Amino acid sequence: MVAGRRIRFTAVLVAVVFALTGFSSSGHGHGHGSKSSGSGGGCSSSKKRSSYNSNNSSTNNSNGSGKSTPSPSKSAGPPAHAQVVTCAGPGSPKAVLKVTSDVDTTRLIDVPVVFQGASGVVERTSVRVSLKARETQTVTAEMVQKDKAAEVTTCVLGTIN
Repeated sequence: MVAGRRIRFTAVLVAVVFALTGFSSSGHGHGHGSKSSGSGGGCSSSKKRSSYNSNNSSTNNSNGSGKSTPSPSKSAGPPAHAQVVTCAGPGSPKAVLKVTSDVDTTRLIDVPVVFQGASGVVERTSVRVSLKARETQTVTAEMVQKDKAAEVTTCVLGTIN
């Protein structure tokens, strides 16, 4: 009775080992058909298989991995862009901006604005706007120090994150 259990245990253990190492009873175990490198033995570990697949670009492109190669959204560019419609100046302590979403989701966007004068930066501020997918809004960036509006000659937009 003990010998029968030992044989069954050994048979199950061998089957598990073969299953985990990629052994195939119907052939060489690679399953790639054409380009077989090496001796073509009956066992192949999954590490060897993935190594083979990663070097075979035609196999990878067919399963869609070519589409996942584009860079992540962070490096794809800012979520929106803006332009100055009117800048602050004498009698007008505000800038009017046109902000457009460049993404397919609703986002809360901060648009940095620098009010510049002849001698450099007069004031910095930021405008927060909620944009729906691909939406454009006109917003106003007001100066805190309204008495310095006469010094402003240019409005420069910072990088939108």
